[in-house]
Amino acid sequence: MGMIERFNEYTAVLEEAYLDGDWSRLGPYFAQNATYRSYYGADLEVTGRDAVLKQFRVDTESFDRKFDSRRVEYFDGPREERGRVFTKWKVTYSKAGVPDLVLSGTEIATYIGDEITLLEGHYLPEIFGEFSAWLTRHGSFMHES
Repeated sequence: MGMIERFNEYTAVLEEAYLDGDWSRLGPYFAQNATYRSYYGADLEVTGRDAVLKQFRVDTESFDRKFDSRRVEYFDGPREERGRVFTKWKVTYSKAGVPDLVLSGTEIATYIGDEITLLEGHYLPEIFGEFSAWLTRHGSFMHES
């Protein structure tokens, strides 16, 4: 299986894990010593398969699940280049009573064999102003337990 096919399989399983909360199903897609670097506002780096999967759970519990629903779309890729898969994505978050929040970014997955050794995520720079304004106007529910 090529990297693009493996990446597409990973993203499908990622959505299944999001729906049922079983992040362990993503284990086979990551090397034991995989690193996840997130540049979504506050820079973050975790290393180790278990730490990466735990971070996915923490991230979605503290942000995504505050919304009623989310819709993920991948565009401009995935494309393979020198052992890495690049893609751009857009997520539309919906919550009753507030306008949808649309975020977009890039993801870069570095592979050795069929395992991700480094996963990097970045927001597209142009969304920061809109995101900040949306949070100021509509984000009070984000702080509720």
